[in-house]
Amino acid sequence: SPLVLADLGTALPEMEFWFGVRQADLPRLDRCVAAHFLPGRRRTMIDRGRLNGMLRGFVDLVFEHDGRYYVADYKSNWLGPDDTAYHAEAIADAMLAHRYELQAAIYLLALHRLLKARLGEHYDYDQHVGGALLFFLRGREAPGRGVQVLRPSAAVIEQLDDLFEGREHEVEA
Repeated sequence: SPLVLADLGTALPEMEFWFGVRQADLPRLDRCVAAHFLPGRRRTMIDRGRLNGMLRGFVDLVFEHDGRYYVADYKSNWLGPDDTAYHAEAIADAMLAHRYELQAAIYLLALHRLLKARLGEHYDYDQHVGGALLFFLRGREAPGRGVQVLRPSAAVIEQLDDLFEGREHEVEA
């Protein structure tokens, strides 16, 4: 059915998340994101570092639609003077320039961990996760409505989960 944000029955604005990070190799994490979120496109990569401790953030909106859960992030970037500037390539370029795809990956991992904890053995990523929606608000009248949808495979989310836990493995593109 069509998605109308105003009609959502299950929505959680400004969802706060916290999760532990155990010696996550940031370059490896970033290579995973680059391989599976807008793959094949240039971006500034993280070339060193490890993250250890707690990661805290806020997702603009988490909602359920047709049995799947989504994270939504609102962007107010100015890409040009009218709706024609908000085409798919311009949105992808803006996302990569600001590394919004990395942010979306973290938000999807937070949603994955939340649903896994709440639904337990009934949780299935393919059944329960719809993806990340990035709304470029200034392009809402453009043909694509200013929306970029990202939905990596369950294997990619599991790889990200492992990387944040200090376990490392690779998922084929």
